[in-house]
Amino acid sequence: MDISHKKFNRVDLLTLEGRMDAASAPHLKQQLDALFEQGRYRIVLDLAALDYIASPGLRVLIEARKRARDRKLTDLEGGDVRIANLPPRIKEVFDLTGFTSLFEIYNDTLTAVGSF
Repeated sequence: MDISHKKFNRVDLLTLEGRMDAASAPHLKQQLDALFEQGRYRIVLDLAALDYIASPGLRVLIEARKRARDRKLTDLEGGDVRIANLPPRIKEVFDLTGFTSLFEIYNDTLTAVGSF
C-alpha cells in the first residue's frame, strides 16, 4: 500500500492506494502515530484508490478514530478521522462491519477537509 500525505493548516490528508492487509496496516499505523505525536488530530483518509481492506486495516482505522476523538483541541472541537471517496467495494466492508455508522464519510476530499 502506498500512502501520500498532504499537510494543510488544520487538517492532514492521507491518500491510500493499493491493499491494506496485515503486512501494510502497520505502515499506516506508524504514519498516524507520527501525526498524533505532532499534535495533529484532524485527519482525512482518501480511500479512492484503495482496492482491499482486511481486518488489521480496519483495526488501525478504528483505533485512530478513537485516539483522535479522545483528544480535545479546543473547548468545542476535538480531533477526528474522516473518510473521503469510499469505493463501493470498501463500502461493502464498512457496511458489513458497522464502520459506515462510525465514521463521517464524504464523497470528495474537498468537502471532507472542509468539514473540520
